[in-house]
Amino acid sequence: METFNLQNLPTWQLVVAAVFVGSLVVQLFYYLFFFARLALYKPQETVGQVEPVSVIICAWNEEDNLKKNLQSILEQDHPEFEVIVVNDHSVDETDLLLQAWQKKYAHLRVIELTRDNVNMRGKKFAISIGIKGAKYDRLVFTDADCRPKSKQWLRLMSSGLQEEKDLVLGYGGFEKRNGLLNMLYRYESVHIAMQYMSYALASVPYMGVGRNLAYRKELFFKTKGFIKHRHVASGDDDLMVNEVATGKNTAIEVRQGSHTVSEPRETWAEWWLQKRRHLSTGSFYKTGSKFFLGIFTLAHLLFYLSFFVVLSIKTLYWLALCGILLKWVVHLSIIRAVVRILDELDLFLFSLLGDLFTPFFNTAVAISNRIKSPIRWR
Repeated sequence: METFNLQNLPTWQLVVAAVFVGSLVVQLFYYLFFFARLALYKPQETVGQVEPVSVIICAWNEEDNLKKNLQSILEQDHPEFEVIVVNDHSVDETDLLLQAWQKKYAHLRVIELTRDNVNMRGKKFAISIGIKGAKYDRLVFTDADCRPKSKQWLRLMSSGLQEEKDLVLGYGGFEKRNGLLNMLYRYESVHIAMQYMSYALASVPYMGVGRNLAYRKELFFKTKGFIKHRHVASGDDDLMVNEVATGKNTAIEVRQGSHTVSEPRETWAEWWLQKRRHLSTGSFYKTGSKFFLGIFTLAHLLFYLSFFVVLSIKTLYWLALCGILLKWVVHLSIIRAVVRILDELDLFLFSLLGDLFTPFFNTAVAISNRIKSPIRWR
């Protein structure tokens, strides 16, 4: 058939077709070699040995969020734990709220950062102070705008810190609300979790999220904490994990009772600024991490760019249709299991739109960061 005759095609069309096929092959490799690991992952059904735990939360003008979320953390089903809230120079009534909570919960400890360290502001400094003040070696981290999905959260997240495991990567999702922005925002969190958890299962962990993270106090001090990237505003979570995580010392926790839920950004501008800050830390990752992430990101972008070009070529449209059908079948097969594990089932079919949106959005953010450095988080 003439439609399948490629011999007389112009060189540029052959090049575009080759890019399309090559980027498809790369993506299929990532899905089947990496992401399938999370899709097929079977977490242990029982909670391991329960040890004392310190929960660390940093708060900067978080009065409203603490009112909504702190009680659910203080009332976790765990025999021995403390909750440390580091009040980082708040100017609202966070201090009064915490004082009131302390009268009710003896295991709530508050560390007030004062004028003596006003020049040491920033989340990394606040976290470091919280870690130094923690009574226990096992540390679990979350944010003031997060709440656990269950009273078993602390047991589940900390139980992974057993034997040679010094680091546990959890999932931090976002509240379900109406609108396209919320769907895209939540899908991106699933997409990111699918990557960092799958890579961890493949023994190449590269990041975690501070909304739901656990590691040993000993590990923090052994690697000198945030010293290597103290000049970077962000990265208290992903840069820390990227530096200290190995295939042997890292575990993941995906059981639904271990998830946390946060309030999502409500405007495109807020999401854009947050994404700029998050992506700004990527340049400080280890070379290997940047390579694996970069190859997938580039293949993801080139696939859709070349797809639309190939689809417009009369003699090659069949290649575009076959290629994207194969991509969608593999994508939906993997993502179906992932969204079930992460309790985000409503994103299953929407993930096709999310998969198309993600590479273009991330590329735009990366270009923006190249032009101008992102604003500090506070």
